[in-house]
Amino acid sequence: MIKAKKALEKISPQEFENQNYQWRLKLDKNENIYGCANNILSAIKNISSKEISNYPIYENLFKKLSEKYKLNKTNFLITNGTNDALKNITETYLESNETIYYFLNSKENINKNNKIIYIESPSTQTGEIIKASDIEYMLNKYNDKLFVINCSYISYSNLITLEDYIDLIKKHDNIAIIKSYSNDFAIAGLRFAIIIANNTIIDNIKKIISPYSVNSIAVQCALMILNDNKRMEEIKEWNNSAKILFEEILQKNNIEFYKSEANFILCNFKNYCDFYYEKFKKQSVITKKYSSKSNYENYLRITIPTLGGVKFIGELLNKKNVIIFDTTNVLFNEKELLISADTLNELSKRYDLVIYSSDINFEQLETYKIQKYFYSIHSSKNIEISKYLNKIPYNTIKFFSADVNNIIKANMANLETIGIVPIDSNQQTVINNYKHLGINYITSKTINIENF
Repeated sequence: MIKAKKALEKISPQEFENQNYQWRLKLDKNENIYGCANNILSAIKNISSKEISNYPIYENLFKKLSEKYKLNKTNFLITNGTNDALKNITETYLESNETIYYFLNSKENINKNNKIIYIESPSTQTGEIIKASDIEYMLNKYNDKLFVINCSYISYSNLITLEDYIDLIKKHDNIAIIKSYSNDFAIAGLRFAIIIANNTIIDNIKKIISPYSVNSIAVQCALMILNDNKRMEEIKEWNNSAKILFEEILQKNNIEFYKSEANFILCNFKNYCDFYYEKFKKQSVITKKYSSKSNYENYLRITIPTLGGVKFIGELLNKKNVIIFDTTNVLFNEKELLISADTLNELSKRYDLVIYSSDINFEQLETYKIQKYFYSIHSSKNIEISKYLNKIPYNTIKFFSADVNNIIKANMANLETIGIVPIDSNQQTVINNYKHLGINYITSKTINIENF
């Protein structure tokens, strides 16, 4: 077996998401949820056979960029998305002993090995911006570093424009700007971005850039969008209206969030993060969740949907009464489902349903196709019920259990507890135990919608 280079040994391979699932709201990638304009679709439909069979010609696109941003054609490069842009810049300027410094907020820990200072404004995580004056301060302070400013979401900002950063290029020779149009005009599938910099930086990148990385279809669509100022104004207006409502809903539910100048909001769900992520997911709403090693472990980044989508998320954020089923033998045994799927479906409309157990039979949950009704399925043996309650939002809780020890703990946590009498147990003994504890009980064969 031929080995890959050593630097790749500890790096995981790229995983590509399954696109077959039909999400009600796909809000995890900061994509433009309004879709591309009709003129983009027309450009794709009308592209000629010659444009497909020949390599793309970029001259008209460079002319259009020059006109739009009032710079020379030689101040631009086009790339296959922002990743391609950053790759070309780093391969041009980084030596083996040099590094990239990812600038976050106002933390300055730049060292002598940092050759490139990478700044996102707005940030792709928080939506925060960095003022052009602050960047200019750093351009002067670290004039031996190359500052790369990713402005992919800047068209959504009400506080700053791309032109504010372009003005810095006219005065400084250590800055390059990356601008993607994927999220402005809903062309993420076409992969189109630009690099803006002085002639020397552009000429250096041209020494290593792939000559035809932007295809002919993307070129024709780019010509369309660079002429279409009205479309971006409409999208920005729609985004602003939905963002205002979204922020009101978050404040109403006491959810902290970053003030975003982009088309998404980073929300701090604290202990409830896992619960809401699963609740959204099982309602066909996909959001961006961060790993436990991230600075944003308890955050969800949510692309701002349409006004209707915002209202739907608001409904999901409303606290409900919760039903906790302790141990899966309350739900089914080896032979049958003890609570019908229809009953669980009806309950899920009125309650948030949870399973709390140390011995969950996931295979049976899959067999009976009922896992979709539960927003939290907790299987750890190491967390007491009282601590677990901190991880789920609720108004009131009903706790259904067939385990006397857990019933006692639930009582101590002041939960409304209902004892389940399993059909395969010594039922009278179990009933006597429940009576002794002073709790209500039902047999597992009589659980139906009326019990709730």
